[in-house]
Amino acid sequence: MNRLSYILKAKTQYNIQSPFLFDLYSNVIVPRVGKELLKSTGDKTTDKVNRMIFKLMDHYGAKKVETKQLNVDHELATSDGDHIGLVVKPHRDKKREKEWATLVKEQIITLSVDLYDMGLVFTSPKLSKQHWLLR
Repeated sequence: MNRLSYILKAKTQYNIQSPFLFDLYSNVIVPRVGKELLKSTGDKTTDKVNRMIFKLMDHYGAKKVETKQLNVDHELATSDGDHIGLVVKPHRDKKREKEWATLVKEQIITLSVDLYDMGLVFTSPKLSKQHWLLR
C-alpha cells in the first residue's frame, strides 16, 4: 500500500468508537514525549520507535520481553498478561506487507493498528477482533 492510498483509507480520532482505541489514540499515539526524556539517536525511524515504546510502557505499565510470542520487531507484556507488539515499517516492501497481513489475521491478535510507519498489535481477551488504519 502506498502512502496516498493509506491516507485516503485511514481514519482520524473522529471516527474512533472503541473506548480502548480512543484511549490508545489520545494518550499514546498523539502525545509527544519531551526531548529531555529520550535522547535522539539521529535516525528518525529509531527515534519514533523508541518514543512509541516509551509511551506504551508508561501508559500500560508494560515491560519489554525477550521471549517473543508474537512475530514482531518489539514486544511488551502488561501486568494483565496481555502482549503488545510493534512492527517497524510494515509497508516497506511487498514481503513485509504480506508478513503484516498474516500477523493481523492471526487468531491470537485481537486489535491491530496500522500507523503506516509502524504497526501495533494487541492480544487481550477483553477486546474484540478489530483492524484500524489511523493517521
